[in-house]
Amino acid sequence: MDLRINSKSHVPIHVQLEGQIKHLILAGRFEVGSRLPSIRALAGYLRVNRNTVARVISDLEGEGYVESRRGSGVYVVRPPVDEEEAKRHEVLERVMDLTAARGIPMEELAYALLARGGVRPQEKTPILFVECTREELDQFSDELEEQLPVEVESVLLEDLAERVSGEQDLPWRMAVTTFFHVHEVQDIVEPRGIEAVALLAEANIESLRRLTELPEGTPVAVVGWGRTCMENLSRSIEGAGLDHLRFVQVYVDEQTDDVLETLEGVDAVVCASITARKLREIGISRALDIIEEDRVLDQGGIEMLGRMLRERQSNAAG
Repeated sequence: MDLRINSKSHVPIHVQLEGQIKHLILAGRFEVGSRLPSIRALAGYLRVNRNTVARVISDLEGEGYVESRRGSGVYVVRPPVDEEEAKRHEVLERVMDLTAARGIPMEELAYALLARGGVRPQEKTPILFVECTREELDQFSDELEEQLPVEVESVLLEDLAERVSGEQDLPWRMAVTTFFHVHEVQDIVEPRGIEAVALLAEANIESLRRLTELPEGTPVAVVGWGRTCMENLSRSIEGAGLDHLRFVQVYVDEQTDDVLETLEGVDAVVCASITARKLREIGISRALDIIEEDRVLDQGGIEMLGRMLRERQSNAAG
């Protein structure tokens, strides 16, 4: 039975037990329709008071996770749709995967989390994020806010100089961008005392898989809505072992007729989703295989940024 109680933790026992049972139900470890161990059995196994277990079961029933059947026992029912609970479950699954990958015993992590249960949550740190296209600016900013305790102000690279020159006391001490623009960003923000941090933007696995499966010698157009977008996309798929393909670089500007003519000589197109929609609008051939490639921020880089933010907060507190 995957339940553990830390009697030395300041987190109440009923909170520990209820949270673990919820997770096991959401994760499918306690399947819908299965019967839970009796209150007596749970209390004996966990060495806790029966009244505590009874309280937990009552709370779970009130929240729609289980139901009591007279003379039969307590059964798992289909858990209710709760967005906040789903978010917590998703975060927990990520933590469990990372724990397994690093070889950290799950029990040690659980006790460490319980020990920090009363610690004040880390405050969100204001950071600046800079990118050259609006689509990736919004996408990458959302990724950072979803995975780190940060409040992101997003600024296009072309607007950065004006943004940092408008105030004496800027709200951030860190500007984040991709490796393609780090030197440009450094030149603008570091004279204002703002550190520039670069993250890697990677091609997604699904698009690389589809490119890998194309036949030897297939002509493929790497298309961007603008030169910078095209160059960034080309760099993101460099070094991926796709030497069997013949790549052609194309960027869309006002001369759409030239673009359509160039694309007549290829069998596939790799481009961002927003570019794919625009290509269809200007009349791209439906016979072309369009591989939509929306880059994502490297997970290792996001974790590095998280460590930097924690160290800064720790140093400030010290």
